[in-house]
Amino acid sequence: MLKLENISPYVRYVNYYVPLFTYTEKERVIYDHEFMYVKDGSVEMNYGGKRFLLNRGDIFYISPFVKNYISVRAERGFKTHCIHFDWTSGEPEYDFRAEDFYMGAVKDGEREKRLLARPDISPSDFNVPRLMRGAGAEAGELFGSCYYAYINAAPYSRLKLKALFTDIIAELARLYSDGTPFIHPKVAAAVGYIQKNYGRRVEVPELAEKYGLSPKYFGTIFKAATGRSVNEFTAETRLAAAKEMLVGSDMPVGEIAEKTGFGSLYYFSKCFKKHERVTPSEFRRRSRKT
Repeated sequence: MLKLENISPYVRYVNYYVPLFTYTEKERVIYDHEFMYVKDGSVEMNYGGKRFLLNRGDIFYISPFVKNYISVRAERGFKTHCIHFDWTSGEPEYDFRAEDFYMGAVKDGEREKRLLARPDISPSDFNVPRLMRGAGAEAGELFGSCYYAYINAAPYSRLKLKALFTDIIAELARLYSDGTPFIHPKVAAAVGYIQKNYGRRVEVPELAEKYGLSPKYFGTIFKAATGRSVNEFTAETRLAAAKEMLVGSDMPVGEIAEKTGFGSLYYFSKCFKKHERVTPSEFRRRSRKT
């Protein structure tokens, strides 16, 4: 039984991916583990028959042998760092190059069968959440550093990569131990409050007074925990709710603007186009084509 403190992660592949066109990926399975960090924009992840909308700052954890694919819209500005890894170094017979098998360069049926039988070894005392919302700036910087260590040909780069990735695991364990974000309880309460009240104006002074803190201190601990200011977090919450309403209902766009706290249709359209690179109506039309 593997404990978190005893992991010796092997990082197989790291990328920085910026798709420039709209497409839906062919359904796939992977043979190792993967963290997908959304550096910017948004993307739809279909995983094990369930649909997830991933936004900037989110991390998605993909386990071996589960069918998954992403749907990319060029106008959403999706950028990602993906890290393929094993929690511990395994037997040589189960090793493989991600470039060979995930990029379609190798068609080896016998070896693929062997990879499908490789043991799935994960820490027993860290239940990694499938979707980790708003992992924060520190985690994002670590993903970027892993990428640059991976592409560096220097002799020490593999050692540095392993150290950086171990830092990512430690940060995620700190934030999401037992699947629950470990943050200041008043920030956690404020996040829930914003998610329930995004339809009206919510600002730092109100939240600070509600939770008995000074506005400056509250703003500082909120950004440290979420990686966003209160205004940024509120705007992203409103946009996420608006996108769900656009796709899942026939509600008029002006009504969605009011329900999500943007007020005027003009301001809603301006904010939406800034983040999604299309108007709300165009987003609805394109989403329903898929």
